[in-house]
Amino acid sequence: MTKTISRAHILEDLPEIADIASEELREKVIDAWVFALERSSFSRVTDIPGEGSKGVFLLTRGAQDAHLRGVTRLALGIYEEFRKTYPDAHVDRDIILAGGLCHDIGKTWEFDPENLARWKERPHRFGEPSFRHSAYGTHVCLSVGLPEEIAHICMGHSLEGAHIGHSTECFIIRQADHAWWHVAAALGLCDPDTVAFAGTTLRVRPLGET
Repeated sequence: MTKTISRAHILEDLPEIADIASEELREKVIDAWVFALERSSFSRVTDIPGEGSKGVFLLTRGAQDAHLRGVTRLALGIYEEFRKTYPDAHVDRDIILAGGLCHDIGKTWEFDPENLARWKERPHRFGEPSFRHSAYGTHVCLSVGLPEEIAHICMGHSLEGAHIGHSTECFIIRQADHAWWHVAAALGLCDPDTVAFAGTTLRVRPLGET
């Protein structure tokens, strides 16, 4: 039997859900988080560790909610910039919001301690991991009836996205996602042993220094 997940807690952890104009889409985003959390070892979004992937961009403060909300706000900033400067260039704001808030929903699987222990013990049987958050997030979205556009963002925002064409909204989320992690690393917010993915040109500014 699956555990009961509080819809109110999801709204507390991801308050930007309330900004989604479509009531149906708002409810489906909450449905997706309920579905993902109740099938994991986590009870809230704030329980999920703040990492890009295991061992990559590990936050030294804050959890996954900080990343999800930050990426969503960055993507909205891109949306607003182009809406004001080029009003005839259309971007779907609701898809940006829902996609940003759900893009890493699959980390409920990839970061689950029980899964991690099973994969470490028997990688020859299950793989390590069996599949990444991009694939599981796509499964979650389609399982609860979220639009294909949101499932596409789950698959396309990360490494797996190198093998598919990106929708406009997916491309924006992908850019915001990568920028957020790289800037977090540059600002000294990540464990220094986990920032190599940012490349050799990064010079981290230690926290507290100017």
